[in-house]
Amino acid sequence: MVESLKATNRKKEVMTLPELTIIPAEPILDEPLTPNAAAAYLNTTRPNIAKLLASGYLRHLSMSSLTPLRKADFVTGGGSLPLIQTAPAEESTDGWRKWWGDAPHLSDADWLDAQRGDWTGAGADRIFKVGYLLVGLGGLITGVTKVIKAVPSGDPRKARFELELLGRLTGEVRTYEKTFPETSSEEERLFAFSLVGKRYEPRAGGSVMWL
Repeated sequence: MVESLKATNRKKEVMTLPELTIIPAEPILDEPLTPNAAAAYLNTTRPNIAKLLASGYLRHLSMSSLTPLRKADFVTGGGSLPLIQTAPAEESTDGWRKWWGDAPHLSDADWLDAQRGDWTGAGADRIFKVGYLLVGLGGLITGVTKVIKAVPSGDPRKARFELELLGRLTGEVRTYEKTFPETSSEEERLFAFSLVGKRYEPRAGGSVMWL
């Protein structure tokens, strides 16, 4: 009986814990970047950064806000995919649409109208044969459209199209908010999903380039 009590008391003994010192980790400082620093971080140009800021796809420049764009894949189609190289959205004065250019705050209808034309160097017949027209701003693919048909424009040297929205960015790059209307086929939505938010290498020489 005595031995049993001694064994019980040994079990109840509590070992003295060592004293610990907790040293807080250094805070991660997400300092603002200059446009030049942001361009270097993304391996792009300062004008491309300016376009993304002016349109609203970038709200501020910091490591955290740019990381999603830095991690985005680059797209190339061997010269088979047409892409509109557009500009930040502005109110239109041409009388047939509210806006021209690109911005995430535009409604789907206004955004689609803004991408219809009038594009120089487009090659309307060639684009119609492909059947798709991508939209890019500052090296970022912001949307994908389906070409329904080419329509007359106000200038015979420029192209205008009737388009259907397949997918687009609707928020800043950091959130990657997107929309993909269910009016298109599942295959086309997947096609758009694989492209929206990706990057491309901008080129000089016209409003339309071929990836």
